[in-house]
Amino acid sequence: MLRYFIKKRFVPLWHILPSFLLVMGLVWGMALPAFAATSLVPAEPKAPAAPVLTAQDYATLSKMLENPEARAALIQQLNALSKQAADAKGGGAALPASSEPQTIANQLALDTSGTFKWLVQTVSDTSRRIDHLVRNPWFVFNPEQFWQGTWRIAVLIFLVYALLLGAIQLLRPISSKMADWSEGASKRQHLIRALLSLAALGAVGFGILALIYMLGNALSIGISENNSYGLWQQSLFLNAFLVLESARLLLRMILSPSYSCLRLFAISAPIAQFWTNRITVLLIGLGYGLMFAVPIVRQTMGEDGAQVLVWCLAVFGLALSLGSIFQQRVVIRAALLRAAERQGSGLLSWLLVVVAHSWHIMMMGYITMVFLVGLTRPQDALPFIAQASGYTVLAVAAGLLLSAILTQIFGSEVHLKEHHRRRVPMLERRLNAYLPWFLRLIRLLILMASVGVILHVWHIVDVFKWLGSKAGQGVLTTAIDVLFLVMAAALFWLFVASLIEAKLNSERDHMPSARVQTLLSLFRNAVATALVTITAMMVLSELGVNIGPLLAGAGVLGLALGFGAQKLVQDVITGVFIQLENAINKGDMVSVGGIMGTAENLSIRSVGIRDVSGTYHIVPFSAVTVVSNYMRGFAFHKAEYSIGYSENIDAAIVQLRAAFDELMQDSEMKGKILEPIQVPGVTELGASSVNIRVLIKTTPGDQWAVGRAYNRLVKIYFDQSGIEIPFPQSTIHFAADEPNPLIEAKNKQALASDEAKKSPSASAAPRDEVHDEQNGKH
Repeated sequence: MLRYFIKKRFVPLWHILPSFLLVMGLVWGMALPAFAATSLVPAEPKAPAAPVLTAQDYATLSKMLENPEARAALIQQLNALSKQAADAKGGGAALPASSEPQTIANQLALDTSGTFKWLVQTVSDTSRRIDHLVRNPWFVFNPEQFWQGTWRIAVLIFLVYALLLGAIQLLRPISSKMADWSEGASKRQHLIRALLSLAALGAVGFGILALIYMLGNALSIGISENNSYGLWQQSLFLNAFLVLESARLLLRMILSPSYSCLRLFAISAPIAQFWTNRITVLLIGLGYGLMFAVPIVRQTMGEDGAQVLVWCLAVFGLALSLGSIFQQRVVIRAALLRAAERQGSGLLSWLLVVVAHSWHIMMMGYITMVFLVGLTRPQDALPFIAQASGYTVLAVAAGLLLSAILTQIFGSEVHLKEHHRRRVPMLERRLNAYLPWFLRLIRLLILMASVGVILHVWHIVDVFKWLGSKAGQGVLTTAIDVLFLVMAAALFWLFVASLIEAKLNSERDHMPSARVQTLLSLFRNAVATALVTITAMMVLSELGVNIGPLLAGAGVLGLALGFGAQKLVQDVITGVFIQLENAINKGDMVSVGGIMGTAENLSIRSVGIRDVSGTYHIVPFSAVTVVSNYMRGFAFHKAEYSIGYSENIDAAIVQLRAAFDELMQDSEMKGKILEPIQVPGVTELGASSVNIRVLIKTTPGDQWAVGRAYNRLVKIYFDQSGIEIPFPQSTIHFAADEPNPLIEAKNKQALASDEAKKSPSASAAPRDEVHDEQNGKH
């Protein structure tokens, strides 16, 4: 149940807890008859005071012990007296004398046998008392005396309750207005208004009861006619009226069955009305029975009649309590099962299911146990159980009420004003993240205090005595110190983070520079790291941990890391100098480590770059040798426009300037251009083009957008002017279909060689001819 109590989702159990608290109230109320029965038991006569022995008595005793016969007689007489005392006492079986320690089994056997023996004895005594009342005339009926006493008390009861009903009718409009005022409150103020309304109505109600009580006493004196017996009866009724109606008023303030907006517990109206009716019947029956009827019966019928009436009231309280639990078993079982379903699976869900199906059995067993204890041990056990149960109810109710008030105040989300939200946008989110943890901590403290009170009243652990000891004070002081350190660190971080956020907020009149934004972000990270480290060290120190070796070990570890992680150290050192020199800021277009893109994230050891393709790169500062920042001061759109060799250069420059003039007419581009266009002239005579350079000075980061717009206009103006923009091209020439003399001569030479091989004698002449012919050709 710890999770239900600490976390916010324990709120649905409010539907169950009122039933539990009221059942505990029924138990305590049922124990009242036993208290009355205890008072009716005749007091045991006090043992006579021991006589004071004189010197002569001691001398006589000494002489008696010296005589063997007298000593034996004295021992025999003492044994006889001991046996008589044991037989007179009775009260359960006795164990044989033994030097061995008493075991749990033996003690349980003694308690069980004693309980059943006491039950039999109680039933026997009750039967004997009833028989005595029936057989013996206990009073002489006097009609005149009976009528005189009856009409007086009847008139007093009628007038007192008539005044009470009239006051209730007069209070209804006030109650309705208070309920409307409480219902009109916001969610955060609803419970506070309900408490104030109930306090005001309770003060008025108790005042009216006191006034009716005083009027009733005055009326009682007037109608008693100096009849002391009648005045005594009327005083009994008025005292019971004041006590019981005050209890009823307190009950209706807690459950408020008529006004749901004033109800402290989140239960339905039928359930509130059910428990109000049952507790009212219990109060009226037991209260008037014990405080009014029992004293009169004791006066007229004696102790036997009073004792019988008391036990009848006890049985009535037991039956009413068991019947109330049995009727509500289904409602509470359904609520517990719904809580188990919300919990899902796990040990807590299983435990809720088990309790849902068996809670009424356990509670009925507890009530029966209280009843039996009241029968068997009314002098010692019953007052302790009733008192402990009452304090348990008060502790649980106070803890739940205080937790509910804190939930109403801190449970809902914090909503700042609009100008605060614009100035510090993360403050509202941060507060809504911290407040639930703060509320859980307060609930945990309330739970611990409630458990401590319950353990104390049941004498399980004396928590308050332990807290008063040296060890307890040490633990309490340590816990308070640790809590103070953690809360101080959280508040300091909330202040620093909100201050930095306010400086970084774009809604301010003067937007900080990118460098300031980056440095503030790094400062926030450094403060967070240092704050966590210092807080952890101080908390460990408060817990008794020697942080000296930790600091020394941290120093050695830092030295080892300095040698083993040189790249990391280089990253950090380079990052610090890069930030101090304002080389890179968030949002800058940079070229770092061969990667060009926008710097999206900047830490103490690396920079995150998003290139034009959308890829995100993390570049450690140890890999950075050159930083190219395109966002400093100004930028240039530098371009070279090519024209053909046949085109007029001056005409092309005129068209370039005309394109720039039209660009300046664009309202979007005009604010990005800082100076007029610069045309340095021809920069190169290329293989197929004449290149003319153009420079346009722009705001940093806008050179690419300006260049794209200007290129579009240059193409349009060159096309309109007929200026050719050359591009690489190839010219292919195909030869005519004519005989090649060289090829023909080689072919003839090849034919002559073939013929010479066939006729050797004639081979020289053709060769010479061919040679001459070739020479002639050459």
